[in-house]
Order: sequence, then structure tokens, then C-alpha cells
Amino acid sequence: MPYLHQPGFLERLSEHERQRLGQICPPRVIQPGELLHREGDTCQSLLILIEGQVKLSRVAGVGQERIVYVAGNGDLLGINFLDQDAIHSTTAVCLSRVMVCPVEKSQMERVSRELPNVPLRLAQVLAERVGQLEAQLEVSSAPAAFRLGRTFAWLAQRFSMPDFSPWRDLPMELKQEDLAAMCGITRVTVTHTLGELRNLGLVKGTRGRYQVNLKALEAWLEGFADGV
Repeated sequence: MPYLHQPGFLERLSEHERQRLGQICPPRVIQPGELLHREGDTCQSLLILIEGQVKLSRVAGVGQERIVYVAGNGDLLGINFLDQDAIHSTTAVCLSRVMVCPVEKSQMERVSRELPNVPLRLAQVLAERVGQLEAQLEVSSAPAAFRLGRTFAWLAQRFSMPDFSPWRDLPMELKQEDLAAMCGITRVTVTHTLGELRNLGLVKGTRGRYQVNLKALEAWLEGFADGV
């Protein structure tokens, strides 16, 4: 299933590699609502997201925001930083308290010498990201209910903490405008489709805070895809 969580970059490194990487490239903390970079800014470093969530968006059409990804623990931002003319293709805003490990070009050379496994794991994660983007393209023309359900399932898989309850809490605030931008649909459509998912017992919550019945939603998505 394309919405299942893929292990992040840091999860692929040993404890020694993570500690040494943090010594070479000291982490820093950014507060909720702060900007990491704007679309069009020069890309000067790779950002390894250690904890927190970051909204990546770009302007589409007549100034309308389109959220292309919500980054979490182990994700990478600024992956084209080694390109001399690289610029950021999205605007990155912290949805929560965020800790990042910035890696400059000169530091990457040192990391490659001392920790040769790190560039290999980086390449592996980037290859999987391409597959995720291809999967997103496959559902870009799917019905709104499937797109919104798939987004909720992915968010729950990626960011929620499992427990004995079938319901997973999403740890970030998501306005209906955010959900519309992530799914490529209108806010009015989100409002209507949210009602459908609530009636099916798949999602509950409002005012930006949501809970997802993950197993039931996954089963519904599989059945929906089989019926298309």
C-alpha cells in the first residue's frame, strides 16, 4: 500500500553514526510557526529533521497554497543542496517544535570520509522518495473521498503513536484549508467529504484536531481502490 510509512533516514543509521553526525553538524531548535525557508530561496544546506513536523508548500495558480508534504522525524529537506544553483522549491513552516541537523556542503565532505554509510543511506531514502512521488501522481485524479482518506491514513501512519485504542490522534493542527491543499481539492469539498468519513466511523474531530480509525480506514481504502 503506497500510504504505508517508510523508515526515515535516521532510523537507518547506527547509534554511533547518529551521535557522530550530531557532533559534526550540531542540531538546532526552531519553534512552531517559524520559517525554515521560502520557495525560491537559495538552498545552502541539507536539513535532517530529528523531531517535529514541517509543512512544505508552494504557490499554485493565482496565489493559492498547495501543501505538497508534511515532513517528520528522519525526513530530509534541501536534498539538492550540493547543486551550485540549487533553490528551494517549497516554503517550509514548522507545525510544532522542531529540531533539525543542518549539513553544509563542507560538512558533507567530512561526513562522507568519516561515516561512509551515511551517503549510501541518503541515496536509499531519496530513491524511495521518488517512488512516493510517483504514487502521489497515481491518485491525483482519484475521487475526493479517496484522496482525503489516503491523506488521513498517511498522517496517522507517519505521526501518530499506536496504543490499544483503534483511534490514532494526529499530533498537529490541520485546518480544512490545509487538508484541501494537501489533497488538491476545495475547502468546500473537504467539509463535505469529512462528513462522509465521519459517518463511516473512519475519522472524528474538528477545529483542526483529528482522530483516525486507522485499521478501518486502511480497509476502506483497499476496498475503494479495488472498486475503482
